[in-house]
Amino acid sequence: MPVRSAQSDTVVEDVVFALTGVPSEEDQLQGRQPEPGAPTEPRELVERAAADVDKRTAAAYGRTLLDCLSEDPGNIRQLEALMILGLAHPEVLKRHRVSLAEEGRRLATLLERSGQLDRARGMLELVAERVPGDDSIDQELAGLLRRSGKTTQLIERYLARSEECTREGNIEEAIPWLQEILLLDRTRRDVARMIRDLRYQQVERGARSKRRNRVVLIVLLVSSLVTAIGAREKRIRVQIQALPVVEENKPETLYGRYAGLSRLLDEYVVWSNVIIVAREQKLLKKEIEQHEAGIERMARVDELERGRLQKMAESSRLRGLMNAERGDFKKALQDFQRSLAMCTSDWEHRAQLLENITALEDWKRENK
Repeated sequence: MPVRSAQSDTVVEDVVFALTGVPSEEDQLQGRQPEPGAPTEPRELVERAAADVDKRTAAAYGRTLLDCLSEDPGNIRQLEALMILGLAHPEVLKRHRVSLAEEGRRLATLLERSGQLDRARGMLELVAERVPGDDSIDQELAGLLRRSGKTTQLIERYLARSEECTREGNIEEAIPWLQEILLLDRTRRDVARMIRDLRYQQVERGARSKRRNRVVLIVLLVSSLVTAIGAREKRIRVQIQALPVVEENKPETLYGRYAGLSRLLDEYVVWSNVIIVAREQKLLKKEIEQHEAGIERMARVDELERGRLQKMAESSRLRGLMNAERGDFKKALQDFQRSLAMCTSDWEHRAQLLENITALEDWKRENK
């Protein structure tokens, strides 16, 4: 195992302190304290590093941190210092072929595991700004916000993305962001209205260029086919009107209307509104695919969450058994109760867990 000298460790701690403004626990015991009034948030630290650290110093800091992280990749303080340096001076990481996005995700994971959720979120937001268009960062940030219960911030982020796409005229990408919001909060009627408005714009935009050609065709045929076409058009309109209207939070109406429009398109090759109906059918198909993808995505999230809780339940159960063996029945009872709260109803250890809790509660009453 590589061993660094005390002098080398001191240099590393000086670099970390210079970038983060936070001394290690050992340095604090020796009297070093955080700088009074120094920035603490990731964005402020990056701005300070960009202003105060020149390129030569940044290069030296980068070499020092990368050498240390090669020996201890899970060192949060050193990795955070490297990310602050890389965000302030991107050329440092590029020179060493270090991915800002990959290291940012790794740091966010370590910070989240250590309970520093806000710091992990702040770091991911900075990386997302520096590496625009990286879906993995967006997904990581969205997952972190969802896991930490920050759905309001996640909704605001999705709204901003949708507005950006709309300003650029990319309505097809704006709608999925709004649909993600509805998956998080079904009560957002304003978002549902925005989706309907955008869909209407899509249909109108596609239909507008086709109307002129359709009018010419109608004029040429109207004299001889007016009666037949009128009857046929009326019959089709009646069938369209009989189709279910898509209602919010009712997927069956979405599937029903899509199936009805598909039947009409198969049965009638040409009629006055065929283009609009075909466009609507395609939009409904995309919405169905997005709806099903959303269900699958939520199911995957739920499965991962159940797995995580099951692992935590097993960990608490084992701690309870160890505390019981040591004779610390009070802590054992607390551990078993935590395990019971997190486990599923079909867990193989649940019955034994209930027996252990009952026995310890009886012991607690008897020894009051």
